[in-house]
Amino acid sequence: MDVCLMSHPAPGEAHSAADGSTNAAQSMFVQYTGKTAHAAGSPWEGINALDAAVSAYNSISSLRQQLKPDLRVHGIIQGSNWTPNVIPDNARLDYIARASNKTDLVDLVERIKRCFHAAALATGCDVNIEMNHAYLDLRQNPVLAREFGDTIVERYDMTMNHLGSSASTDFGNVTYELPAFHPAYAIPTEPNGGNHTPMFTRAAQTKEAHVAAIKVTKGLALTGLRVLSDDLFFEEVKAAFEVDKEACVLAKPDNGMCFGH
Repeated sequence: MDVCLMSHPAPGEAHSAADGSTNAAQSMFVQYTGKTAHAAGSPWEGINALDAAVSAYNSISSLRQQLKPDLRVHGIIQGSNWTPNVIPDNARLDYIARASNKTDLVDLVERIKRCFHAAALATGCDVNIEMNHAYLDLRQNPVLAREFGDTIVERYDMTMNHLGSSASTDFGNVTYELPAFHPAYAIPTEPNGGNHTPMFTRAAQTKEAHVAAIKVTKGLALTGLRVLSDDLFFEEVKAAFEVDKEACVLAKPDNGMCFGH
């Protein structure tokens, strides 16, 4: 594959598209293991895994005060076979950390992992941390972005902006491997009805959303056509990718994060 193109709907100004970046993201799955005991009869015999999860959750909440504005961390607590009169011997945290770039994500994850380990130490629980492959930040190819923007403005009466998103996509990983472009485009939504809400689902079903999707699809198709038919343009696309590749500050391979492909 020489070039990859994709798009995604989002809230925004009508008849607009954006070529901004998205956040890098790392999912983390944390399992605490303790020991059950009767919560009233002999609680001292137990090791409370739920306490460990709550401690980690609160530590991360405290950490947020010292995080940069573009960093995000959010998660939930889960467990199995819990009942109020038994000390829980298991608890699970599912967390996602996000940052505007790969380097900041590595640093953020290390800070969060210290919260997980500290909670295990404080409660006497065992802890196991698993991580999926990270989603990397979206590195838009500027030549493809320029061609797409010119096309939708001139042909389809749309506007182009450079707004980014704090959400994440695995397409970011693609942009580290080859020239790629992933614009977002606006569909009409209700107030506070952004992605992953029932309101956005309803918005995506409207005729206006379909018209926007078709315009963007045509813009991407024409961009791809120029890659195939214009050798000089393709060379410019590849050269821009190589320049960006040189500028990337790649994370060290021994940081424990999952940046494999």
